[in-house]
Amino acid sequence: MIESRLLVGSIRFCILLPLLLLLLSACRPEGNKPMIDVNLDRPHDSSATVIVADGRAFIDVTDPRGINGLNAQLTTGEWPEEVVVLLRLRGLENLEIGYGDFTITTGRSSNDSPDPPLMLSVVDEQGQVQTASPSADIYFPDIYKTEDGFEITLPPHFFQGNYTSFSMRWIDFYRN
Repeated sequence: MIESRLLVGSIRFCILLPLLLLLLSACRPEGNKPMIDVNLDRPHDSSATVIVADGRAFIDVTDPRGINGLNAQLTTGEWPEEVVVLLRLRGLENLEIGYGDFTITTGRSSNDSPDPPLMLSVVDEQGQVQTASPSADIYFPDIYKTEDGFEITLPPHFFQGNYTSFSMRWIDFYRN
């Protein structure tokens, strides 16, 4: 009788322990998974959704007015290897990406060429803004026209610093 109770108890323990461990692991925050908080400058009728998977953060922005901006803040973990912003716009008259003391300004013409050309602005030690066309590819974001808008990948330079946030501002040719 005692042996059968011990056997039943052991079986319950063997069944319940893995279930308990599974439940506890689901409640535990993931180790290094980034948490990214995105706020839009003009949130009315606009939205931003963040998806992080496979070493990539994808920020999907819908902005029916065509003039807006966002601020993305890393609240936990590390930035993924790649950060992509999809702006659901018809045209990209002006794009500005800022992080730390750096601001990158460009746009895309109707034939998808950089227009205006890419410009890099840096605040120096005296607080003066220096602007020039960058000589290194690490400052160039990848900008692709898609069926839904523009897919913008942050430049490699962003990942070389210890930046916890970036901002992006845009103007659509066809803004409302």
